Amino acid sequence: MLSPDITIIGTGGLGSALARGLNAKDISIKSIFNRTKAKATLLARQIEVERSGTFPNSTVEVGELIFLTVPDRCIKPVSSRLASLDDEWSNKTVVHCSGNESADLLDDLKQKGATTASFHPLQTFPPESSPDRFEDIYFNMQGDPSAFPLLKRIAEQLEANSFEVDDNEKSHLHAAAVIASNYLHTILDIAVGTAVLGGLSREESKKALLPLVKQTVENAEKFSLEDSLTGPIERGDISTVKKHLKLLEKNELLRDIYVELGRSTVSLAARSGAISEETADQFYGLLK
Repeated sequence: MLSPDITIIGTGGLGSALARGLNAKDISIKSIFNRTKAKATLLARQIEVERSGTFPNSTVEVGELIFLTVPDRCIKPVSSRLASLDDEWSNKTVVHCSGNESADLLDDLKQKGATTASFHPLQTFPPESSPDRFEDIYFNMQGDPSAFPLLKRIAEQLEANSFEVDDNEKSHLHAAAVIASNYLHTILDIAVGTAVLGGLSREESKKALLPLVKQTVENAEKFSLEDSLTGPIERGDISTVKKHLKLLEKNELLRDIYVELGRSTVSLAARSGAISEETADQFYGLLK
């Protein structure tokens, strides 16, 4: 399957992972750029890309498909700087990979004929992410629909999935991703802190809780969120929740978090049919 020559601008966690992922699938990368030249040079050397630097000097140095894997605040300035290189961009597709920002940030290039879109992977990319980190993940595509067939093909070559979103769907999906990924760390930190109040060390608490977290995620993957729910609220165990509230009454912040998450869990348990409307009302009365 033929793919266009590709340029990557920005070699942070995502840009580096994308370069390695494309290279592992024998997809041609024409050039790599980064504001720190040494980073671009090192990555280019690692995957045997001939051209690298801080920024292209002309459109001759960029491929047919250009990925901007730069911080959100840099997308528009980079787009404007690229647009200043040439008045003819009709043979180029330029894509940014922000989860929150619209493809409209690339309007400087669109006005000069480029096909523009956003292509955001729902995945985390720490430093030195392996090329297989794209397998089975989902990219959302927003912007010019004429770019989507090409981006869908790139996703397939990376063994990933892709789907189309509009501006509103994209923004809500990104907020959801922050809750599901970033805030999961926060919830785990809060859980560890709760265990520490009883005398356990942070390390002991984390080690004890992580297998539970992993199994919970596996359950959510196999079953619906309603059917995979477990715990005292799902069982209608009001006495246990009462004891927890009593235990946490001296720590107002932890108690408030427990109450708010508990109320949402009651809603989920009621929706699944695990608890009756009467039991749900009892929980709501308790969790206030």
